[in-house]
Parts: sequence; C-alpha cells; structure tokens
Amino acid sequence: MTALNRLALLIALLLTAGEIARYWGSPHFVPAAFDELAVALALLWAAVRDRPVWHVAGWSALCGLVLVLLAETADHQIHGPVKAAGPVYLAALSALLILGLWAVARAARLVRR
Repeated sequence: MTALNRLALLIALLLTAGEIARYWGSPHFVPAAFDELAVALALLWAAVRDRPVWHVAGWSALCGLVLVLLAETADHQIHGPVKAAGPVYLAALSALLILGLWAVARAARLVRR
C-alpha cells in the first residue's frame, strides 16, 4: 500500500506541475487544465485516505485520461498534423498507461483481501 500511496503522490505532483507549467498565464487555465487537475486530485485523495478502493478509482481515472490523450496523439501522428515531439509523447503516455494499469490491478487485489 505504501508503494501505491507514494506513486499516487508522485504522479499527482507531476500532473499538477505539468499543467501549471503548460498553462501558466493563460486565460484558459481552468477549462484547459481541469481534467488533469481533477485526476491529480483523485490520486492525491487516494494517497491521503490510504484505502485501496480510492486507489482503484483514482488510478482508473488516470488510465481513462491517458488513454484519451494517447488516442488523440496517435491520431495526429498517423493522420497529421504531426506533432514535433509526438513519438516522445506517445512513449511517455504508453508508459504512464502501463503504470496506471498496474496500479489499478494492485489496488483491486488489495480490495479483494
């Protein structure tokens, strides 16, 4: 459980920092960054509450978000306009999806106990 808590805190911090850096000073900060910040809040809540059921919810939300971003990025890379850092972004999103799926499976095993 400690690994899930630490991982949830780390990913929540990285998501939040990334969105703040990306949209800082933009008038569209709240609507544009809302989805990532909501997922970060769910992961933070899971880590603070230290209950496996909250981890299933938080990590599942992350997997859903990452899957959508992965599909959108792959669509741009396949059909254009190609993003300059698209391959790096695809690799990072794929790694994050694998990590999220592992965390969901781990938390689900803890819930069944």
